[in-house]
Amino acid sequence: MKGSELRRLLAEHGLSPSRRRGQNFLVDPALLASIPVDAGVRAGERVLEVGPGAGSLTAELLAAGARVFAIELDRGLVALLRERFAADLAAARLRLVEGDVLDRGNRFHPAVEAWWREGPAPRLVANLPYSISGPFLGRLPGRRLVGACLLLQREVAEKALAGARGGPLGVRLALAFHGRLGRRLPPAVFWPPPRVESTFLHLEPHPGGPGPELDRVLTELLREGFSQRRKALLARLRRRYPAAAAALAEAGVGERTRPEEVGPDLWLAAAARAIIADS
Repeated sequence: MKGSELRRLLAEHGLSPSRRRGQNFLVDPALLASIPVDAGVRAGERVLEVGPGAGSLTAELLAAGARVFAIELDRGLVALLRERFAADLAAARLRLVEGDVLDRGNRFHPAVEAWWREGPAPRLVANLPYSISGPFLGRLPGRRLVGACLLLQREVAEKALAGARGGPLGVRLALAFHGRLGRRLPPAVFWPPPRVESTFLHLEPHPGGPGPELDRVLTELLREGFSQRRKALLARLRRRYPAAAAALAEAGVGERTRPEEVGPDLWLAAAARAIIADS
């Protein structure tokens, strides 16, 4: 959908982009058409789209034959989507929920959680609101997932793939997924244009990635390990996770080693040792 068409559609419904909600709509038709292909979407596949906005990407996903579950927080946009995609909703090609995709803890909106459980592993394709990028990505490790193609702020995407240098989230993503950066997008392909450059983050699950229980312990261990980066890592971990600290020391981690200097595989081994010690 071109920028002029999008402006007209929103104006007809009395809507305009919300800066508070970080609404920056893609307005490059060729780019929109390429996203399902780049994401590897297959006909009949279940796809979660977060923040569909006015439905430009939604239309392309449906045209590719995906069965789309979309969740949108903006009530005005939800009304627009229900009108625009009435036939797809009636035919159950599209399910639409009004609400915040993020719930408490490590959970998604209850409707998303129920949908996730009720069928085959889904694929994620979304122009993700930048304000929720970190919390959203943090909910992915340990879940059944075919893959993800997410449009993010470039710096966020690069940090997500930085391993331990990207903090706890970088460690967890490195252990759970094969990740790569896709094409970069300049602000000009959005309306209104953001002040930052964007890029696609592609994620494919590691076959032997941590399961939910191991990821939970790993998350707790990383939170403790990265909480005070200037203080000695091993000394800090010994108070709450002595078995994990011992595992790191045995692997050659020194008393003055910083958490970002510990590789993801060592963090995983330490978390596994912590589980064995508590069993």
